[in-house]
Amino acid sequence: MQTNAMSFALVRTRSTAWTCVVALVLAIASASPTHAAVTPQSPEVQKLVASALKYLEAHVDQRLGGRCLIGLVFIKSGRPDHPRVAEALKACREMTQSNAPDSVLDVYSNGLAVIFLCELSPKQYAREIEWYLGRLKARQKSHGGWGYHDYPTGDTSQTQYAALSYWEAHRRGFSIDGASVENLADWLLKTQGPNGCWGYQGQVSTTSQPVEQSDTNCSMLAAGLGSLYICADLLNLKTTVPGETPTSEADPLPEALRRVDRSTEAGAVKKIVAQKTNSVQVQETMDGAHKWMEENYKIDIGIKRYYYLYGLERYKSFQEAFEGATNESPKWYNDGFEFLANDQKADGSWVGYCGPECDTAFATLFLLRSTQKSIRAKLGEGTLLAGRGLPTNLSRAKMRNGQLIVEQVHTKVDKLLSMIDDDDEGVLDELARDPSQLIVEKVDKQSARRLQQFVRGGEPQVRLLAVRALGRAGDLDYVPTLLYALSDPDRQVVLEARNGLRFISRNFDGFGPPDDFTDAQRFEALDLWKKWYLSVRPTAVLEE
Repeated sequence: MQTNAMSFALVRTRSTAWTCVVALVLAIASASPTHAAVTPQSPEVQKLVASALKYLEAHVDQRLGGRCLIGLVFIKSGRPDHPRVAEALKACREMTQSNAPDSVLDVYSNGLAVIFLCELSPKQYAREIEWYLGRLKARQKSHGGWGYHDYPTGDTSQTQYAALSYWEAHRRGFSIDGASVENLADWLLKTQGPNGCWGYQGQVSTTSQPVEQSDTNCSMLAAGLGSLYICADLLNLKTTVPGETPTSEADPLPEALRRVDRSTEAGAVKKIVAQKTNSVQVQETMDGAHKWMEENYKIDIGIKRYYYLYGLERYKSFQEAFEGATNESPKWYNDGFEFLANDQKADGSWVGYCGPECDTAFATLFLLRSTQKSIRAKLGEGTLLAGRGLPTNLSRAKMRNGQLIVEQVHTKVDKLLSMIDDDDEGVLDELARDPSQLIVEKVDKQSARRLQQFVRGGEPQVRLLAVRALGRAGDLDYVPTLLYALSDPDRQVVLEARNGLRFISRNFDGFGPPDDFTDAQRFEALDLWKKWYLSVRPTAVLEE
């Protein structure tokens, strides 16, 4: 009917026809809106997060897992001193003191307590973390999964929190039993259905052929695949890509190509070496899962959508890290943001299956890219994901006495600026990872202005390199920019700014913040650095 009306209008007059064309264009535009890509730092995302935090400040969940989940949100938001964090810590300690039975301490709460305490302060709460890890290992079923006490099956939903607990604890130096991790990986391999997805209660295949799974959906896919990525990382299994020849199953990287992790030499992190897990089978299982997700992907899966979104962010973050992806605003994140923006209640909450407090926490952790933050927090500090840390340009790698030695290619500031202009992400990432490669002899005023602009508006690796260059220039003129960088959302940029300030002040053991800083420590250090700068340049005007 609309087509006939349009044809009639076109016959009548040119003026009327133009009016109809304009109306049609406007209608199409309004029906297919375009949205700018967003990241966790985007103002529109931060607005949703701020509203959610306000809601969580006024509402509590009485379950231990709920308290830990809400506490985790405030930690990830840079507010570890918030009362909700203190409440979660108190609940964690009360559970350990009472030595509650499994009927009281469910698997979700057990896993979330480990994750929360590891994010809060693994050194300070090591005793509590060890207790929860011991309980978690004791609850693992003989087939390798975790589930309800009176159910023989493993529960994919619950198992994902045990897997994430193992990963969080291991990267902070806690000993995780390799056999337990391999049993978990084996369960995941044997409970993937023939269609590529996992079910809610995993049915274990007793042959080489997969068995049908029930209740398969996007949430179970995210839970199963995210857990498999975690196992691959814990077991140091490097996934392969089409065309690659897989390396040995028990130890996929040859001895000469394994990253030398200096932090482990003092016993900080005990390596887990795979004894039986088949890396080829892991890759095939991942491929099947990705194929299922490509065919069935959606954001709104129904009442459990917020719980699913947190699992989706986790699996996607591990996938990005393993594949070296650099898209800061992927489609799935934008899809989730748009859905959450339209679905948030007036009071800042989201309401689904788990209760408004937990659903709001899950949605907020998705928006914050919680898992991505955890993964990136340790990159460059000795604890890298499997297969990462090798030079992007292997032609620079030489064998010497059975060790892989990477030839250093020093880069000066003018070449750095050219690299940034060329947007060579691989080279910039490698340069950011190795501080010794950047040589700063002198920075001219024009280059300095460009570097200062990058500190305020570049990508994370560009901001880090710009801060590093300005700090090594040793010029008091660049201190205000380094002070600004202390407020950067990327923790590595903050630490680089601190190092630069220490170099310029020649006070190498001077003000912080410490490596594992809180926001309170960050701003305390910022005030101290400002006072120092004003003491040597009393007339300086600093940004608030």
